[in-house]
Amino acid sequence: MFKGLVKFTGTICLIASLVGCGMWTGNNKKSNNDANYKVQNYKQDGLLGITDVNPNNPMNPTYHHYEDDTNLMKAVLAQLPGIQKTNIAINGPSAKVRITPTASLTAAQVEELRSQAQLALQTNMPRYNIQVTMVR
Repeated sequence: MFKGLVKFTGTICLIASLVGCGMWTGNNKKSNNDANYKVQNYKQDGLLGITDVNPNNPMNPTYHHYEDDTNLMKAVLAQLPGIQKTNIAINGPSAKVRITPTASLTAAQVEELRSQAQLALQTNMPRYNIQVTMVR
């Protein structure tokens, strides 16, 4: 009798597990919810699409070093006439730019140069709060 009870209990457990797993449902039709799934692929970047998640990943197009940003600022300032020397210090989101103008410029020309440099740098480097000072 005990062996019969064990067999019966085992059979009940087997049936319950099949019903619970959905293998014995009675109908084999697909539900309407299965048709709503859309397959999405990763980008073909070799990193399974994580380049959009990590801004400090070199594969990300917005990745820059401070050296790259400083070189771009120097290239922008090199287009302005009347600049003898530049010093750029970047600290997080702020950039302090010190410009030494040529000695032949008047005070009005120096102020105009500072204004042009401020506008050019803010236009080309919008992620920084730029402060331009002129040093004589």
